[in-house]
Amino acid sequence: MQIEFAPHVEEIKKALDNKIEDSNIIADLKKLLEYRVPLNEAKRSLIKKYGGSEKSTGRKLKDIRIGEHNIEITGQVVEVTRKTVNIKNVEKILFSGVICDETSSRSFTAWSDFNLNPGDVISVTQAYVRNWQERPEVNFGPRSKVTKLTTKIHVMEDCELKKLADLRDGDINVHTQFTILDIDMHEINTKDGPKKILGAIAADEDTKLPVTAWILSPELEAGNSIDVKNAYVRSFRGVPTLNINESTIVTKLENKIEYIEKDRLKIGDLIMKDGAYDVVVEGNILSIRPGSGLIARCPECSRVIQRGMCRVHEKVHEKIDMRIKAIIDDGTGALTLVLDSRLTQKIFGLNIEEAQKIAKTNMSQKAVEDDIKRKLLGRRFAARGNMSKGEFGITLVASDAWEPAQTIQEQAQKLIGRVTG
Repeated sequence: MQIEFAPHVEEIKKALDNKIEDSNIIADLKKLLEYRVPLNEAKRSLIKKYGGSEKSTGRKLKDIRIGEHNIEITGQVVEVTRKTVNIKNVEKILFSGVICDETSSRSFTAWSDFNLNPGDVISVTQAYVRNWQERPEVNFGPRSKVTKLTTKIHVMEDCELKKLADLRDGDINVHTQFTILDIDMHEINTKDGPKKILGAIAADEDTKLPVTAWILSPELEAGNSIDVKNAYVRSFRGVPTLNINESTIVTKLENKIEYIEKDRLKIGDLIMKDGAYDVVVEGNILSIRPGSGLIARCPECSRVIQRGMCRVHEKVHEKIDMRIKAIIDDGTGALTLVLDSRLTQKIFGLNIEEAQKIAKTNMSQKAVEDDIKRKLLGRRFAARGNMSKGEFGITLVASDAWEPAQTIQEQAQKLIGRVTG
C-alpha cells in the first residue's frame, strides 16, 4: 500500500468492515483527489459509494476540539435545561446542559428530546463540536444516537478547595467556601413543571459570584458562611455562576468569611477571566462605538432594530432608547463599556427628549453620537458592572458609572512619584 494513503484507506475500510480491497479504494481515492475533491469529502463519498457508514471516533471530553464531527462520547449528564429558541422565525425546543466524564466536563446542546435527566450516563455517537463562547460545546444533532447506560462515571470525590475567583465555566465537582450576601426565591418553569429555586450573591474574601440553588436548604440564608462540595459552574449571560443541586453537600461554617471590596481591578487582569460579577474598572474613553446615542428597540424583546423591523417580531412600533458603547482603557488593557439610557443621561448630561431635539435640529441621529464623542473622548471614568466575553468581544455592562474625583494633576503627580521613587 502506498504509505501516504495508508491511514485514509484504513479509515475507509473500518467504515466498510474491511469488505473492499485496498487497491480499489486507493484507485478511487486517487481519482477523486485528481479532480480536486477535498480529502475528507472524498473519503465520505467512497464510504457512501460502497454502502458503508462512517464510524464515530471515540473522544474523551478533555480532547474534543471545535469543528470535530462524528465523534462518540460517553459521559454523565450533570444538568439539563429545556429552552425555547427562535430560529429563522420558527420556535424550536432544545435542551442544553453539562456533561462530564473522567477527564473533564463540557456544555452540550441536544437538538432533539432524548429524555435526558441529571445523573443519566449516556453514550452518544454522531455528535459534533461547535464553538460556544470560545469553548468547545458538544452537540447532539438529528443523526446522533443516544444510548442510556447502566455503568457509572468515576469522578474524583476529593476535590481541591477553590477560591471563587478561580472558578471557570464547565467546572464540576467544585469545592468552595463563601458567605451569602443576598438570596431570593424564584419560581421557574422546567420540563417537569414549575420549580422553586434560589438565586444568591456569594462572596469570599475578594470576589463576588452569582449562585443558583436548585434545592432549598436551611444553610442557604443571607449572612451564612458555608462550605459547598460537588457543585458545578455554568456561565449565565457570560458570567460564571455556581450551581447547587441535589448532589451538592452544603455545610454551615463556624467562622465568618468577610468580603472586602477592592477599589478597582486592572482591566488587563480582568480580561484574562471568563467573566466577572460586580467589578469596578477605571480608565480613559478611547473611542465611542457606532450604535451609540439614540437607538430604536423592539418593544417585545428589547433587541436593537432598524426601520421598525425586528428579526424576531418583524414589523413593530419601535421604542426609542439611548445608550453609549465606548472603549475604555486603563493602560493595562481595554474593553467595551456599555451604558444604558439612565447612565448615558448621567454621563452625557442629556435625556432622551433632549437628544431627540439635537437629532431633529441636525436632521440626523448621528449628531447625537458625534456630540457624545466631543464630550467624552479622552475623559476618565469609573464603572461598576458585570464583565462577559462573547461574540461581541469583552464587554462590561455597567450598573453605575461616574467621573472619579481624582484630577489629572493628581494622577500626574502620582505617576511622577512612581518614576522618581
